[in-house]
Formats: sequence, C-alpha cells, structure tokens
Amino acid sequence: MSTEFSVVPIEFEDDPGTEARMLQHYAGRRNWIVSLASVAVGLCVWEGLTAAGILPPALLPSITEVARAGLRVATEGFQGVTLLEDIEISLLRVGMGFIMAVAVGVPLGLWIGTSRLVESALDPFIQFLRPLPPLGYYTLLIVWFGIGDTSKVILLFLTGLPIIVVGSAVGVRSINRDLLLATSSLGLNGTQLFRFVVFPACLPAIFTSMRLALGATFGSLVAAELIAAESGLGWLILTASNYVRTAIVFSGIIVIGLIALALDHGVVVIERKLVPWAGRT
Repeated sequence: MSTEFSVVPIEFEDDPGTEARMLQHYAGRRNWIVSLASVAVGLCVWEGLTAAGILPPALLPSITEVARAGLRVATEGFQGVTLLEDIEISLLRVGMGFIMAVAVGVPLGLWIGTSRLVESALDPFIQFLRPLPPLGYYTLLIVWFGIGDTSKVILLFLTGLPIIVVGSAVGVRSINRDLLLATSSLGLNGTQLFRFVVFPACLPAIFTSMRLALGATFGSLVAAELIAAESGLGWLILTASNYVRTAIVFSGIIVIGLIALALDHGVVVIERKLVPWAGRT
C-alpha cells in the first residue's frame, strides 16, 4: 500500500505595509526631484535676465555677484560685523522669543481649551492681540524697553504667543469626545487622562501652531531689525541697501530664507520623532 503526498505550494501575500512604504519612498524622491528642478529653473531664469542685461546690476545682480558678496561679508564683514555674527545675533533673538512663546502659549492654550471659564476670561485678550500687526506696537516697546534686544525679544514673544495659544486650544477642542468617554470609563483620573490622552492628541495641532509662530516671529524679527538695530540680518539688508550694495542685500535675503527653511524643517523632524502617528489616522 502506497501513500502519495501532494505538495501544495503556499503563496504568501505581500506585506501591504512594505508596499505602502515603498510608494511613500518613491513619492518622496519624486518630490525632491521636482523641487530641485524648480529651483534650478528659477536660477536659470535669474541668470538669463542678468546675462541679457534686461535689468542693470544695481537692481538685479548676477548669481555670481551675489555669491561673491555673501562670501566677502562672511569672511571680511560689512560695517564691522561679519555675516556669522549677524546670523548668531538674529538666531539668538528668535530663539529667546520663540521659546518664551512656546513655554507660555502651550500651557495657556491647553488651559483655555479645557476650561470654558478660563476661555471667557482670557480669550478676549488673545483675540485682540492676534490680528494686531506686531510692528504696530513695536514703537511702544522701543519707548518702554529701548532699542536693544529686550524690546525685540518681547516683540517676538507677543508675535508667536497668540498663534500658539489658539493652536493649542483648538487641539484640545478637536479631540474626539467618544475617546475621552472611553478612556474615562477605564478608571483614569483627571491627571492621567490629560497625560496619556489629551496632551498626546493635541501634539499635532501644537506643532502646527509652532511652525506658524516660528515663521511669524522670524518675519517680525527682520522687520524689527530694519527699524531699530545695530546688528542682525535685517540690519545687514537695510545698511547694504542704503549704500546701494544690492548684491549684499540679495545674499542677506537668501541667508534669511535658508535659515527659515532649516528651522521649519527642524520642527518637522522633531514632530515626526515625537508624534509619528500625525497624519496617519
């Protein structure tokens, strides 16, 4: 008596998670290629306009002239201040104002979002401050605190504060009530509910408001340095424009843009590390 065994091949299904990651990888690479191509086209148009002589160098210097001017300011300085010193001073002002806005704005926004009474008491002040142009009250800060760093840091703090407060409060209010009821039924007290449910659920909104506040504070810094400063990137641009050093003006603008992009990317990287689930639910 013989027994025959038939071998049935087993087919394994592809891991959908792996396929999704591959698609995301290729999409990210494609986006990088498109971005680089767009920048290259913009630089080619810029160089073409200068080479054709459509605009005089005093209005639109060539890319080479801008690069040389930036290198010269970085090595030799301009009006006694090097480019690195201007960057360091501007970053210090932005960092102090932004950190203060986050340290005060996040707890205040969470408090407003969890208490209607606190919202009724504080929201009028936040809503009054939020639409005000920062430079509109900067002259008052100069009168009160002088033209030094104190007035600029307070200006940046007041610029970013309402944005972070509103974003944090919106994050609390957007939490699914069913989620709160379900976790409360597990026996969590108020502190545990806030620590393990409310605060993590608010992090995506908090990071979004931080990115918005960072851009607003950086823009206000440059404007403040244009008005009253003796150093910084805004001061560099204003002083160079007074001497019709357009190439230095362009180099300063490019440095500001690159720093702003780097800071924003840094916040995004931190968000991806701390909030990996953001945008995936």
